[in-house]
Amino acid sequence: MIRHGKRAIHLHARPSRCIRAAASFPSGPSQPSPNADVGWSAAALALAAVTVTSATNFVHGSDVTLAESMPSVDGDDDGEEETTKIINWSGTHSVDVSPGDYHEPETIRELEVLVSRAYETGKSIRPVGSALSPNGLSFNSNGMVGLSNLDKIIEINKDTMTVKVEAGARVSQVLDALRPHGLTLPNLASIAEQQIGGFVSVGAHGTGASIPPCDEFVTELTIVTPSPAGTVRMTEKSHGELFRLARLGLGGLGILSEVTLKVIPAHRLVEQTLVLTRSEAREQLPTMLRRHKHIRYMWIPYEDAVVVVTNDPENELPLAGPGTETLDANGRRKKVVTDDDLKSKFTSSEQLAPLRVLLKKLSPSVDDETLSGMGFGDLRDVLLASGNMLDPDHIKKVNRAEKEFWVRAQGLDIAPSEQKLQFDCGGQQWVYEVCFPTGTYGLPGSKSIDFMEELLREVESSGIAAPSPIEQRWTRSSRSPLSPASPSLESDNGYESENALFSWVGVIMYLPSEDMDPTGFRREFITESFKDQYCTLVRRVGKKYGIMCHWAKIEVSDDPKDANGGVAEDVRARFGPRVVAAYNDARKAYDPRGVLSCDKLDQIFGSSR
Repeated sequence: MIRHGKRAIHLHARPSRCIRAAASFPSGPSQPSPNADVGWSAAALALAAVTVTSATNFVHGSDVTLAESMPSVDGDDDGEEETTKIINWSGTHSVDVSPGDYHEPETIRELEVLVSRAYETGKSIRPVGSALSPNGLSFNSNGMVGLSNLDKIIEINKDTMTVKVEAGARVSQVLDALRPHGLTLPNLASIAEQQIGGFVSVGAHGTGASIPPCDEFVTELTIVTPSPAGTVRMTEKSHGELFRLARLGLGGLGILSEVTLKVIPAHRLVEQTLVLTRSEAREQLPTMLRRHKHIRYMWIPYEDAVVVVTNDPENELPLAGPGTETLDANGRRKKVVTDDDLKSKFTSSEQLAPLRVLLKKLSPSVDDETLSGMGFGDLRDVLLASGNMLDPDHIKKVNRAEKEFWVRAQGLDIAPSEQKLQFDCGGQQWVYEVCFPTGTYGLPGSKSIDFMEELLREVESSGIAAPSPIEQRWTRSSRSPLSPASPSLESDNGYESENALFSWVGVIMYLPSEDMDPTGFRREFITESFKDQYCTLVRRVGKKYGIMCHWAKIEVSDDPKDANGGVAEDVRARFGPRVVAAYNDARKAYDPRGVLSCDKLDQIFGSSR
């Protein structure tokens, strides 16, 4: 979101599957301590029934518009230039950019002129996409450039099975353009509102033990560099490791202007949702990783329950998987999904009943009409916010109700892959996601479950108010040197490197929206608890597993007393001196004046100036 003076403008279209009518509700004029009880009126609870179309006005006020209708950044109607305020989607980071230092070029030629001028003057132009990153990785108060206007779909090539786009195109736009051609992207990263430039630059990933992170989809890219090299087109063949550094380059080697991605035939996915005990989740994981194209675990803290979601192409269902067995035209056994298979044992109302009953118990004044208008995501958000969000006893009640919902929601569904690979990620939240190696596709080992069991023991014995879910996904390795899933800690080449398996684990704490927490006390207490306790615990448990944080969620600090004080050093150790030196050499070559950098990059890799 961008604010010019009193007007607020989104950098991005708010993720359609993440919109919440209410991320939280007011706790009164003040909240003197993180343990204070919170009460909610029926009127406040009724706000949860606000429809998606009005959710933006509810959360941010009536002065919000989307980027597509963004006014000029030059100033207000009186001609006075005003500071531009940019806020990331979760509201966890913001930056104020001085008048004239935030740019939105209309054409690639304008971008090239802007970058050339920055090279001459040494003025910062940190690239920013949709500002979805929870850590504000793209922020620099000294100057930024947004690419939302550079969103053309340049070419769809069915012969090479690629799509070429401008880097400001959103994933959803690319999917829309591919659909009439019977094509789609190989994988998605939960939502589809990232700009393609940011999507690949930070190492976004989906899930699937045989599928690499999204940077591996890139076959060609063009970067506009603030250097004598100017605009550079790269492929694996032409630039080798430099190409692999640039495609997941964290915005530090040049501003991506064009990206060519692999595509695959469009297909429908059969989704199975089931609930296992923790011991069953351990026992069945090796088989599930090989059997299913996509799989994710959602662990529920304080409950012996793991929600498992698998997705498989409709025409390639595993025989041991869900569905009805039949014979194909050649007499071979196969699985299909029938209407009977898709029938749920419980109605939607019956599935939601545990959440509604708990909300009625916590807030008896809420009326039935309000309850009936709320779906799963809204109910969970309201339930969390209807009590002290740092009280583990309150969180346990909500997690238990959520478990009962998932038990009743078990079953099958079928839809296009672009729908099934996106899912509800809840309201505003702090997210900390780590990645670590766990054997190979053929021999996954037990590290991913060992980590989760140890983490849950520590969470539950420490009494951390950990809401559901702790999400776990798996991908194949990436050859991009700076990918958290790069096999630098595994073998350097050969089968083990190419087929190295990585697990991604994300923990969360939900936040009340700023408008619903006018004093900011609740967000402050939750932020403190998340960073100082939850994230510190994850790093402590994960140290022996070789964890690396997702680039869009990493937090660093120069203060050794800060909870994030040693993170930069750990990152350098994770990638090793050769990769760090290669990246810094590329920065010096393509950004010798450091105009593309930001504090986080400089803290981790040092200044390129």
